[in-house]
Amino acid sequence: MARLKVSTYVQQSLSPSTHAAYAADLKQFLAWGGTIPAPPRMIARYLAQQAERLKCSTLSRHLASIVRAHSVKGLPSPWTSPLVKSTIRGIKRVHGGSIKRANALSTAMLKKIAAPVKGEHWLRNIRDRALLLTGFAGGFRRSEIVSLKVSDLTFSKQGVVIRLRASKTDANRKGRDIAIAYSRTKDCPVLALKAWVLAACPDHCLSSPLFRRIDRYGCLHELPLCGASVGWILRQRLKAHGLDAKGYSAHSLRAGFVTSSVKVGTPTWAIQRQTGHRTEQMVHRYIRGMGLFDHNTSAALMA
Repeated sequence: MARLKVSTYVQQSLSPSTHAAYAADLKQFLAWGGTIPAPPRMIARYLAQQAERLKCSTLSRHLASIVRAHSVKGLPSPWTSPLVKSTIRGIKRVHGGSIKRANALSTAMLKKIAAPVKGEHWLRNIRDRALLLTGFAGGFRRSEIVSLKVSDLTFSKQGVVIRLRASKTDANRKGRDIAIAYSRTKDCPVLALKAWVLAACPDHCLSSPLFRRIDRYGCLHELPLCGASVGWILRQRLKAHGLDAKGYSAHSLRAGFVTSSVKVGTPTWAIQRQTGHRTEQMVHRYIRGMGLFDHNTSAALMA
């Protein structure tokens, strides 16, 4: 019984998505001919062979999967091997490059795609408008926004407080609150959210997923949207409004929030409070389209 409990807790030490990725990586390693335990030379040979077809970030995750498979079984970690370390370091030097990042959605583009799409069902227009405006204003990850329930919303005179019960960087599920204030524009995220809740949950079913699926006939289902749907909806609305959808994904909402916030002078600590980033360095990685002379302090110093 105790061993079963330990196994369960070890399983819960990773998020479901990370666990699935590690399992798939390990399956590929074993299919290649790898074994657990794996001698350092075997792992080095595997990394070298896969380096021609996999990105460095993906290959690093494969290595992490192999290392974890050893640690779970109480075996010595392959990461202590100088051969393994040197191999992955060399691969990064030879094949490393800039990470492909999603384009940031500007506020002008956001307002345009939040407008109703002609020929689209009215309920879907209301949902997609609330989804995009809320995702942007809250700096949400796609997994976070689709996990929300109606009960996670608390409206007030100032706006809405959204309770994020769990997230990628909150492994212990402590949760945190994100505030979105009323804006004086017609594209107010809070009003859009209210309109969607009123349309989708007239009986105030608090346990219902906040953003639910709508079929082609306009029927609202109880199942929540999946994470992939957020990016799909974003790209479809970009195309519907005559905008280029290439390079945009669900992450464009989060990157757009950070970039737009920096451009209007929002301090980094305030951005972190909204996005949940642990460090300033991670916030900086989300900034898109900023030139070296934008917000450059040298001119002000010599004024």
